Amino acid sequence: MQHIQHHSVLITGAGSGLGRAMAQQFARHGWRVGVTDASLDRARQTLDGNDFPAGSFAAQLDVTDPAQWRQLHQRISTDWPGLGVLINNAGVAAAGAMDTGEISDWEWLFSINVFGVAQGCQQFLPMLKAQNSGHIVNIASFAALAGAPEMSNYGASKAAVYALSESLYTELAATRIGVTVACPAFINTDLLSTMRVPEDSYRKRAQRWMDTSGYSTDDFAQAVFNAVSKQQFLLLTHRSTRWLWRLKRWSPTIYYWLIKRNVRRFAAKQK
Repeated sequence: MQHIQHHSVLITGAGSGLGRAMAQQFARHGWRVGVTDASLDRARQTLDGNDFPAGSFAAQLDVTDPAQWRQLHQRISTDWPGLGVLINNAGVAAAGAMDTGEISDWEWLFSINVFGVAQGCQQFLPMLKAQNSGHIVNIASFAALAGAPEMSNYGASKAAVYALSESLYTELAATRIGVTVACPAFINTDLLSTMRVPEDSYRKRAQRWMDTSGYSTDDFAQAVFNAVSKQQFLLLTHRSTRWLWRLKRWSPTIYYWLIKRNVRRFAAKQK
């Protein structure tokens, strides 16, 4: 990774799921890891249960709190020689038709999924620019690209992460700082434990898709590590989503016809 001077990575939401798997992946390659989570206990469990290099630490981080971001920046500035990779992973989920959700759900989603990512980038970009090296990974979702029904709130928040990342990618073209936006489909994590839905059928359906995805958190962590190494911008983890993304770009009319056909079929089954 020639564009990265320091083999150190800071990961938000690393107390479980994708964040924990990425922390373990980077640690296996000898990177010091800053494991952060809204729950300090979960962050410590990630760190304590594995063999992490010297200099790794666990810290509590509410990504909506600017003061906690500043404290984290101060800790890394003091304890580490520099930062190699920032992974903005912390996120929450919601689902439901446009007329069934609450505006408070949108505010909750955007405060964590979007403004949490923006705060991470703003807090650490000056450090990366001073080094003229490093990489930022923002975890979005295929929901950002799919236009899937009954996911407008979640999809909009993740689409904002994609747009932010795309702009940042071009903005940093004159530097040695890389940007990756990861858009995974369903992976079996504990994301559904805090998911906001108008009725439990949404959560059950999502759990079924997670259980049958055939793609693990370790698979995702390896894909992210490889994307950083190759300075890959868009990471689509699931083979099916890579084909769907191509179809949407090359023939949007066919893509939306397929989506709408599936919606009509599902609606007919509910009658």
